[in-house]
Amino acid sequence: MNYLLAGASVLIGVIALVFVFLFRRLISPNGDAQPSLEWCNRFSINKYRPMERLFSDADYAFLAAQPGDAPHMLKKLKAERRRIFRCYLRCLSRDFGRLHTAAKFLLLHSPQDQPDLASALLKQRLIFRYALLAVHFRLALQALGIGTVDVSGLVRALAGMRDQFQQLAVATEGTPA
Repeated sequence: MNYLLAGASVLIGVIALVFVFLFRRLISPNGDAQPSLEWCNRFSINKYRPMERLFSDADYAFLAAQPGDAPHMLKKLKAERRRIFRCYLRCLSRDFGRLHTAAKFLLLHSPQDQPDLASALLKQRLIFRYALLAVHFRLALQALGIGTVDVSGLVRALAGMRDQFQQLAVATEGTPA
């Protein structure tokens, strides 16, 4: 019984440390300089659509049905897909930061005060950070064989940031970049 309690305490401690690490990493500001407004105008959410299919059950079922060392190959495939997924997450986070920085730049250089858009930007950033933290948590659980990873909330938050940027770009049309 004591071993079970000690094991549970260690597990809770490790999970707490992981959360602290991820939280600090997520709230730290992105090191990106002022992004080009041209890049923001060309930005497309479509490059993140493959993320939604990385953990498809159909691929795992197909591999499990093949003769040979399917469990070992399945474990290797899942680990590789988690690695790829984390790369996507880093890029997605960087792109969100760029769009957010560009939107703040437009807001600051807007000819008129827009407090509603400023609060919407802050809300969008909080939503994104929460969704990113949730995805990292689900990814860690998925590595333990618990649950699945759903990235749709994160992609929606990125799309919302893109929409906020476009709204600000239209509102501040004619300001110097």
